[in-house]
Order: sequence, then C-alpha cells, then structure tokens
Amino acid sequence: MSILIRRADLATEADEIAKLLVDYLTTALRELHETFGIQDSPTDVSGVRDSLSEYSDPSKALFVAQDPDGGLVGVAGLRMTEPGVVEVKRMYVVPESRGLRVGSRLLDRLLAEAEGLGASAVRLDTARFMADAQRLYRSRGFAERSPYPGSEIPPHLQQYWIFFERAIERRGRQGRQGTVSPG
Repeated sequence: MSILIRRADLATEADEIAKLLVDYLTTALRELHETFGIQDSPTDVSGVRDSLSEYSDPSKALFVAQDPDGGLVGVAGLRMTEPGVVEVKRMYVVPESRGLRVGSRLLDRLLAEAEGLGASAVRLDTARFMADAQRLYRSRGFAERSPYPGSEIPPHLQQYWIFFERAIERRGRQGRQGTVSPG
C-alpha cells in the first residue's frame, strides 16, 4: 500500500483530522484508565476541532498520511516551544495501518521539518503504555529526559509519561564542511 505523507489541508480536512485525533485521545484516555486507573485527562477532547486552527501559525506544522483511496490514516504535528526547540504533537496512525511504517514516515517527515525550521532539538512525550511508539522514538535517536517546560502534561500526571529529546543534526552544513575537493 502506497501511503502519501503531506501537509494537512485544514480548509478541507479539518473534520477528518479532528476525527483521527479524537480517536487517538479517546483510545489513549481509555488505556490510561485501564492501565493506571487514571480518569484525569491532560487534553480536552471536545476542543480538538477548534484547536486545529493553531496549525496555521508558521512555527507549527501538521502532516497527514493519506492512503491510495484518499482516506487519512495518520496525523502528526510539530510546534515550536522555545527558540530552537520543537515538540512532536498528536502523532497517531489508525490501527488498520499500523505495521506499514506509516508512523516511521510521519516521524521522519517531522524531523525533516524541524531541521527546516532551524530547530536544534526535538522533544516529545508519550504515555508509558505506548511501547510501540517508544521503540520508534528510540530508533530515531530520541533519549529519555526529565519533563520539559512547555509540556501539556500536568505535573500530577507526569509519572505516567515518558519524555524524550533528540538533537537535530545539520546535514547540509556538515556535508559542505566535510567535503574535500580533489586538488
């Protein structure tokens, strides 16, 4: 199956993206309750559709994964939290498309975007029960760190999350500096 990773078109896809994100948050909240007995939510699911307008800001980006039939099967966002630091937000792939490397491709696109934004670091958080996501993040060089400023996870819930960070390498500049011309 050929999946296209592209920027979201909020003018035409906001409802479909909101549905993906509500599915993601609802599933995560249910798992949080079942795994840890937590009823508290760091995110208000009812405001998801309205929150998409934030991604019109140039310091943010929202990408979707589209299947060959035109349906959206994944979503992932990126936002600048401080100069030089971006955060991955709301990365989700529908269960039917897992195992097709959709999450890997979304994350790789976010990392390329972070580099394009001039970021030197990418941060993210994930619930402790999201083992597949943690494996993906580690495979891309993310390392665990303490909770970071600007995370939407309230202090009383942070024990149920893992926080990650990864440096962004400047491929373009390093490549030019490391090239030796024959004399």
